[in-house]
Amino acid sequence: MDATTKLTAGGNGVLGCWLIAAPFVLGTPAIGRWNDVIVGTAVVLVTGYNYARAVRQRPESVTGAGIVAVLGLWLVVAPFALGFGGLALWNDVVSGTVVASFGSYNAYIAGSATPLRATAQ
Repeated sequence: MDATTKLTAGGNGVLGCWLIAAPFVLGTPAIGRWNDVIVGTAVVLVTGYNYARAVRQRPESVTGAGIVAVLGLWLVVAPFALGFGGLALWNDVVSGTVVASFGSYNAYIAGSATPLRATAQ
């Protein structure tokens, strides 16, 4: 695992923890609070799984990194879909953008490191 991949995986882990705590710090409405806690927990779990695989010299899960990227995109859209605003909106948009960017990078790196399988013909 190279330094950039460690940084992006660790960054997503920290952002996932922030997403779990942020609704209580920022006074987010109930629907936004549950959304942030659930998405933050999922980001922490999937990022932790990928980080643990990389530390054990196993290839990262492309699917896991892709799920994190999709969760980041959901965070960008969620405030508009769920109808909350203010500081909670900007927290989700900025956090979601970073999570999606880091997750996309990790999916790209994991995909390029995975050897292609030969198909039987």
